[in-house]
Amino acid sequence: MEGLRAEWAVKAIVIIMIGSLILFCCVSAANLTVGGASGRDLKTDLQTWTSHTTFHVGDSPVFNYTPAHDVVEVKEEDYEACDIQHPIKTHNDGETLVPLNQQGRRFFVCGRQGHCSMGLKLEVLVLPKLSRDGGGGGGGGTPKSPLTSSSSTRPGLLCPKAVLGAAAFLIMIIS
Repeated sequence: MEGLRAEWAVKAIVIIMIGSLILFCCVSAANLTVGGASGRDLKTDLQTWTSHTTFHVGDSPVFNYTPAHDVVEVKEEDYEACDIQHPIKTHNDGETLVPLNQQGRRFFVCGRQGHCSMGLKLEVLVLPKLSRDGGGGGGGGTPKSPLTSSSSTRPGLLCPKAVLGAAAFLIMIIS
């Protein structure tokens, strides 16, 4: 009887550890597809999408686009003027992931003629890194957005790969 209790205690500890790892995984960072499910093209209302999307240090916007487009990171004044003469960086691989490594504003436009002025541009406000409790991480930085990330822009409490791995592991130890 004593051996059975010890076995269940170990299983309970393992389950708690796996649960903690799943939660940590899910509040760490996110790859956020620019434009959401509809993607990024001339029909996408990127300003509305951005207003409902929260970016934190560690996140990465993912730009998916056809050869008719590109992604050009520019300074704020060039963003406002749709000027790509002095790019910070240009991408044209069709799927661009941009790591957000520090707080602040970042500016992206499509460099194809007329596309930026037609609205194919994106301003990203990068907030402090999420802490493990899901808060904004620290005092004096940029204030937290009044909009919280929804399940369409940030993973919820369950990360699919982590859940599958945890389920497989639990099946092994319970058997």
